[in-house]
Amino acid sequence: MIQELSNKVWQNPAFHSALRQIEHTWLKRELGSPVEIDEKSAHVQKLIGAAAILACSEDQQHRRAAFRAATWVYELFGSNHLPLDQALRVVLARLGNYPSIGTRTDVKVADAHLPLSLLTEEIRQTDLSKLVIGGEVFHLTEFQNQLWTSLKAKKRVALAAPTSAGKSFVLQRYISALFTDPSPQIVIYIVPTRALIAQVANDLGEHLKKLGSDMPEIVTVPGDPETKLPFRAIYVMTQERVQLSLSTFPDFSAGVVIVDEAHSIADDSRGVLLQWVIDDLLTRSPSLQILFASPAIKNLELFGRLFGLADVLEFRSVEPTVAQNFLIVKVEAATKGKISVHTVGDGTAPIAEVLRLELDRTLASRVDKLVHISAILGAGQSNIVYANGAADAEKIAVQLADLFSEVESNSVHIDLSDLAKEAVHPNYVLAECVKHGVAFHYANMPTQLRLAVEAAVVSGDINYLVCTSTLLQGVNLPARNIFMCTPEKGKTHPLESTDFWNLAGRAGRLRREFQGNIFLIDYDVWKKKPLDGPKDAVIMPAIEKSIKFDSAQLFTVISDDVKMRGSDRAGLETAFVRLYSDLKRGDLQTTLNRIGILEGGAEAIALTSALGDADLRVTLPAEIVRRTPNISAHKQQRMFEYLRAKIELGEDAAKTLIPRHPRESEAYDSYAAILAICYDIVLGLDTSKNLHRFHALIALRWMRGMPLPQIIDGQIARETKKIVQTVIRDSLTLVETAIRFQAVRLFGCYNALLVYALDSAGLVSLASSIPSLPLYLEVGASDRTMISFISLGLSRVTAMKLNDLSARKDLDAQAALQWLRSRPPNSLGLSPLLLSEVSSIIA
Repeated sequence: MIQELSNKVWQNPAFHSALRQIEHTWLKRELGSPVEIDEKSAHVQKLIGAAAILACSEDQQHRRAAFRAATWVYELFGSNHLPLDQALRVVLARLGNYPSIGTRTDVKVADAHLPLSLLTEEIRQTDLSKLVIGGEVFHLTEFQNQLWTSLKAKKRVALAAPTSAGKSFVLQRYISALFTDPSPQIVIYIVPTRALIAQVANDLGEHLKKLGSDMPEIVTVPGDPETKLPFRAIYVMTQERVQLSLSTFPDFSAGVVIVDEAHSIADDSRGVLLQWVIDDLLTRSPSLQILFASPAIKNLELFGRLFGLADVLEFRSVEPTVAQNFLIVKVEAATKGKISVHTVGDGTAPIAEVLRLELDRTLASRVDKLVHISAILGAGQSNIVYANGAADAEKIAVQLADLFSEVESNSVHIDLSDLAKEAVHPNYVLAECVKHGVAFHYANMPTQLRLAVEAAVVSGDINYLVCTSTLLQGVNLPARNIFMCTPEKGKTHPLESTDFWNLAGRAGRLRREFQGNIFLIDYDVWKKKPLDGPKDAVIMPAIEKSIKFDSAQLFTVISDDVKMRGSDRAGLETAFVRLYSDLKRGDLQTTLNRIGILEGGAEAIALTSALGDADLRVTLPAEIVRRTPNISAHKQQRMFEYLRAKIELGEDAAKTLIPRHPRESEAYDSYAAILAICYDIVLGLDTSKNLHRFHALIALRWMRGMPLPQIIDGQIARETKKIVQTVIRDSLTLVETAIRFQAVRLFGCYNALLVYALDSAGLVSLASSIPSLPLYLEVGASDRTMISFISLGLSRVTAMKLNDLSARKDLDAQAALQWLRSRPPNSLGLSPLLLSEVSSIIA
């Protein structure tokens, strides 16, 4: 009956006419144009009545229209003359969108005034969605309820849901429920980037504090072999850190694994590694519960197939809790800044002009358009401006800050500015931008600075955030408006439709507003038209892509074609090491079956034969090769042979191969020599240019805990012909790519092969003296006390300052925490934002 009535409403041309009219009126007011409204109009009552009917429909298109109509009407007319607060509450309750009920106070308390029949209806609905944890009552959406029920039943789940669907809300409470039982429990939460480690760890830490003494440890840094594994812990790590923990601790396993941004399994080398890590975790704990979560994957069934799991439940949320409005902005006259704004509704409606404006500003370049259009149309609101790279982001932010130069700085702005100077450099442009409510955000910024920027955006102290594609990597940072103009991901690749929809889903902040706006500037000249593309992607695991679509290059890597030795093909090399390891363990055909390559087929025969030929040339055990999964087995073999030849010269020669600790005086020469070997054998680089010596110097400074501003000062003195801002940006990239990525894997490979070579030669005592350089490079510290401070969740900047105050440099995590708690925080001499880090740890 109700579906028939919904269909009848939907088929009525008058409803769609009224909906378009209310949309245009709302948008004009949203864009600052005066509008005339009559809240007593019967037109309004009919529209809200239609929304109440459509909210009961099973058709997603009907339900989206109901949400839009009801929220537009409510925001335009309020509830002074009509009980639109009550009407909106009814619509939201029927949609099961309970989080949005708390967006406005009058809607939140409107249940006290509802007619009995409607109140009874709502109570009946909410009873089905009610969740009680620790005495707190929560009401879940249909999607959240599905997820919660599945998790509590210990089901394995693959889900696709937009940013605002409330996935994190359920996951946090599920993890909390796991640890209400005092028995041993290990959860591994895999995130795609280091930037997300701190965000997820902080969010979980805040939520779990109510457990008091039963709160589990939150571990973000892999331990050394002497570290004792906790029996109640949540590991928040990238796949690289999980892999290191798996290699270090034979007993490292989990009962629950959460794979956030699971679509990154398609990302070249890191995608292969992610798959491998999950396979290893399943091998160690075959019954573990696993959740694959992503914003938009069409072929969710791939996770069950890829990991040989027949019991993975697949479901998706296609009903966001916040609506998005897509607005195309056309520049009609660049000199006077004449623009026209058009709506395409939720991205599928016919284009229709809303209004025309003259900004009286030149809109010639892409940067001009992003700066001035966002400054006018986003004034007084929370805005994200999408930039095509770090340099682009800084340029846009500087110009926006100039436009808002009259904005007075508050204490948050000052503290954030001081942190930018302290964490990066006194000349870092972010330090000036934030004073005027403008910030930028990109991958190579220090984590604690990025988190502080995000916190200032959430608090409303930053109105304009200029960011790059980093925002697509799981960072949960919605805003009222998003501005884009010919957006790209990377240097030259237009933004794909699935990335576009992922970004667009961040327009509109749950419980703050009902709508979000995405402004598409000069859309007619975009290289790709993402509005016409799919919202969800069909993804292909990286290892499958390597075999099926890059097979010629893969076979070249497997055969160790010397003509390609100078090329660093990490994705293909990781695929080769994975397949070689599978061959040695007898698991190759299992892996091939899971990606659709059947036994006896031409592909399987050719691959098995090539790997067999490689095996004749590689004498290293598979378990040694797999410790460095992103470096070809052939390259590892050559490095091992080099080391073995040196060791055969005698113990004194073998001692020269041992890396020095960063605090030793010979450390620089030691690292330069090691990198020379790695750059020649692994990267195929010409070492006569001494790049390895430069990187050894930066690596040494980084591991010794040298502040980033001092490292950058050294680069400024070295690069005198470059603009200072460029040097600062290049220095951040240098640390993140050459040191925290490249050097980590090279020293990791060198150490693993050296340990094996020394053990094989009977020099076990020498092997035990090798320092944990990959860990030191990853965290930027080599004193155990400083590493312990970082493992507690403190930033490198804070840990470095505390390490300088501590007389002992050998404190483990518990001793470091006790040291902190024994001192008044105000006596530590930290700036406000760094002090807040310490306060959150010792609370």
